[in-house]
Amino acid sequence: MQPRRLIKTLLTLSSLLLAIMTTNTASAAQNYIGLRSGPAPAFPIVFEVTEFRELRPVSRRGSWLLVTDERNRGWIHVDDIHKIRSFPRDEMWKLINDARPGDTRLEFGLSSDEAYSFSIIGQVFSEKLYAAYTRGPEGRTSWSKLEAGVTREFGEIQDDIRLHWRAGLGYGMEGTDSTHWHLADDEPVWLGAGGVEAVWQVERYFEIGLRGDVSVTLDADTTTHTTASLVWRIRI
Repeated sequence: MQPRRLIKTLLTLSSLLLAIMTTNTASAAQNYIGLRSGPAPAFPIVFEVTEFRELRPVSRRGSWLLVTDERNRGWIHVDDIHKIRSFPRDEMWKLINDARPGDTRLEFGLSSDEAYSFSIIGQVFSEKLYAAYTRGPEGRTSWSKLEAGVTREFGEIQDDIRLHWRAGLGYGMEGTDSTHWHLADDEPVWLGAGGVEAVWQVERYFEIGLRGDVSVTLDADTTTHTTASLVWRIRI
């Protein structure tokens, strides 16, 4: 075989090999999004689409959107809409805002030690943080605590009942005749706080939860308090 023909043959084979490798790489990197037969994770995936498939929204139910490519249709959660690149960005954000409230929650609670609390829970970057103020019975025996920390979901009982834990630091105060924190000279004290809760999402904007809390004074005379609380949350 002449050198020129050999070189031409090798170049042709190299081009074919490169084309095959490129095609396989593109296929492997292709993302597929599963569309379900109903508006919940329990429903099976009926078909999959690529991120570039043209899809048209048909209807919405809660946080789920029914879409179609004019041949098939299925349900997708609003949190996954961004994976479909064919959705116009402005329409995508409108669908997300219309389909569900945000991640911020306002909470009111009543505890077993006759205290009430106000909290705010919100997403900050990748963490869900909370800040809470708790107040005991009014009068000279009153006490209070201000705390902040992180909370995370760690399980679910059903689709609308989730389990969370929380942990944080706080500041405890008490009235003149209160012995709740057993403070010397009524000076405030640092607290360690933690808890576990089950939260039921009653409907789109409203949640009810049951939480067990532990508060520990971070001083020489360690005092521990455990309480159970019933909480009501509004999602905004």
